[in-house]
Amino acid sequence: MDNFFIFILIVGALLLTLSIVPTIKICKKTNRVSWILLLALIFSFIVGYWYVLYYFVNNDIAGFIAMSVSLILFGGGAFVYLVIQLSYKSILKIDRFAKRQRTLAENDSLTGLPNRKKFFQVLNKQVKYEPSFYLMLIDLNRFKSINDSYGNKVGDMLLSIFSKTLSHNIVGIAKLYRLGGDEFALIVDNSANEAINLCIEAIKKSTKHPFHIYEHSLRVHVTVGITTFANHSSHANELLKQADLALHEAKDTQQLYVHYFEALSTRANELSNMTSRIKQAIKNHEFELYLQPIFDARADEVHGAEALIRWPQSDGSFISPEVFIGIAEQSGLILNISKWVLLETIKHLKELKAAGFIGSLHVNLSTKDLESPEFYEFVEELVKHDPTLSDAIIFEITECAMMTNLEAARTMMQKLNSRGFEFSVDDFGTGFSSLVLLRELPISQIKIDQSFIKDMLTQIADYAIVESTLFLATRLNCKVVAEGIEDNDLKQTLTLMDCDYLQGYYFSKPVNINEFIHKYANEEEYRII
Repeated sequence: MDNFFIFILIVGALLLTLSIVPTIKICKKTNRVSWILLLALIFSFIVGYWYVLYYFVNNDIAGFIAMSVSLILFGGGAFVYLVIQLSYKSILKIDRFAKRQRTLAENDSLTGLPNRKKFFQVLNKQVKYEPSFYLMLIDLNRFKSINDSYGNKVGDMLLSIFSKTLSHNIVGIAKLYRLGGDEFALIVDNSANEAINLCIEAIKKSTKHPFHIYEHSLRVHVTVGITTFANHSSHANELLKQADLALHEAKDTQQLYVHYFEALSTRANELSNMTSRIKQAIKNHEFELYLQPIFDARADEVHGAEALIRWPQSDGSFISPEVFIGIAEQSGLILNISKWVLLETIKHLKELKAAGFIGSLHVNLSTKDLESPEFYEFVEELVKHDPTLSDAIIFEITECAMMTNLEAARTMMQKLNSRGFEFSVDDFGTGFSSLVLLRELPISQIKIDQSFIKDMLTQIADYAIVESTLFLATRLNCKVVAEGIEDNDLKQTLTLMDCDYLQGYYFSKPVNINEFIHKYANEEEYRII
């Protein structure tokens, strides 16, 4: 037999042999019966090839038959080898693509950190297999203001740099995840107090110095909520809820971090119940609008009134606005309440005008109102129906509400001011940026907080603050309302100090519309200006 035919038979057998390793790898990757059967066939083919080779070598085979069989077996070996190699490369390519897709699906595109999906995968695994660990939620304070002031590009860069800095500082201690927006999470495998202390120190270190982004120097402050798996819940969602409650407690108390405690859940349930009650109150028209008169100090007559929401109960008591307004803001219901107050104020204005009262009514706005385009559209629609509203309504906004998002406050106030509305700064002097507000915003009136008024006759500092505020307001062409007038001595003193308007229980507590009309719109002793 020709040596050439023997050679190509050997090559065919070797090609089959070379197909074994990639086929085994494919079997491991796919774990399919079809590939296992193919592997068994390859082994049987190899045995058959060597048997044919042995037979050809030891027997005299006709040249044509030897050539035909050798070429067929060589072609078969080459075919199997090529198919296996191409299949293996295709599977590897698919694996790499799947891995890339998995990486994209489980990692945040901006920071490169594991994302919310990956976080829950790991958290569920931790809950199932780990006896104890810490979960920490981290939130960047006032990040929205940074985005609004400097743009999304700067905001994204800040998130990226912050995440890299914190990741570097917690190497070997914990794993960092980005849950979305400005919210991050840390899973700390070690449940010892030392581990959590190291994480807190790493967070402090990461935010110690300002971040320099383009031409801006931005200082980051964070709030952290912490919970421990061993002490509380066996469910990932419940664990996350606990950390979130601790985070909000830290925000409310202005602390760097708060560790979850049982009372937070009780408080959260109470908050949920109150939120449901507020929704029902809005739906069932349970709220009422009361008016507290504001007097002209010089003329000793009613100048206007502040519209104050009240929530009467079946037993004759009232739920204080201090209780439900804050909850309404947290739950996103405040916009509905503000709309209701405005509509009721308009109704009251019509009744007051019919009774001869032509003064203005003061309406309080919240932080959420200032940030809401929907609120402006609502007011704009009201003004279209009655252009005189801007002359009859003054919006009151607290210092705190303005400073929560100064840019949003400026935008909203300028737009409303262009419609003719005036603004009064409520609780003036209790914040930290009163002068900034007077400089930056279209303010025409200042309400001195009652905390300065009530003791001004006995406390030199309070008297000096009131006196300075009156002087400053005069220079800035702003009118001044003194809140919390409780006795005649305060009334007389503030009148002599040229305070423009006075408000307090000395004159009247807040009353309903009928009582207000009876007392102030029809009585001769209260001349209406």
